Amino acid sequence: MKIKLVALDIDGTILNSEGELSTATEEAVAKVKQRGISVVLATGRRLARTLPWAEALNLKGPLIVHNGAVVFDQEKKETVLKKGIDFKSAQEIIEQLNQAKINYLVYTGESAGENLIAPYYTTPEFEELMLRYMGEAGQKVRKMELGEGPIRISVIDQREKINPFYKSLSRFEQKINAMFFGAGRSRWRGVEIVSGGCSKGTGLLYVAERQKVKQKEILAIGDNINDLEMITWAGVGVAMGGGSSLLQKRADFVAPGSSRDGAAWILNELLLKK
Repeated sequence: MKIKLVALDIDGTILNSEGELSTATEEAVAKVKQRGISVVLATGRRLARTLPWAEALNLKGPLIVHNGAVVFDQEKKETVLKKGIDFKSAQEIIEQLNQAKINYLVYTGESAGENLIAPYYTTPEFEELMLRYMGEAGQKVRKMELGEGPIRISVIDQREKINPFYKSLSRFEQKINAMFFGAGRSRWRGVEIVSGGCSKGTGLLYVAERQKVKQKEILAIGDNINDLEMITWAGVGVAMGGGSSLLQKRADFVAPGSSRDGAAWILNELLLKK
């Protein structure tokens, strides 16, 4: 197996449930790099929340953030790819969210997704939910004034509100990519919305083309539904145990969960034992 590029999700993959990066994972990534294999992070996080983990792993290459809507070149210190949501579609979605008083965050296009705004009616309870599930809460505004299509709209609320909202998004067809999160007994559900045809898979394709790496030479590891396009497009796709069952069904390999250093284990098994 000749792998030249490894794409790693962050939450639930290289980080455990406590948000920690283990020594085993750090060492495995370092050894992979010593073999001359490029390592990139591919995450739903925005850039500011991704850079610390790139630094922790001493990764100097491109970063795939916002589920593939943005690619940032660390060497040039500039955004080299930015795909905003169709402007009209974004306005309609935001209007619908406001009418239903559904909790959401907008990552603005003008800032390449680094500026976050939230509706004025967001309550402290929902701000805590945003912090718990997304790691951040936005600045409250009375009116959502967008200069261009936002990079991402993150929605989280009670399932009674989210379920019909998610179904209604089908009317936008190919203009958006809406990813549904949450299952089981939890009362909370989430939806991540990015531009149509945009995913970690398309972000990874962009990076691979820049680095002149073939599809079959790529290994991708993730744990959740937003990793599906990435692991199914890569030459070798790995799902983390304990994550999305759909992802595990579609993956080439299933690694142990992040609490058992699954990412380190699979890197050692597939790339470092030889």
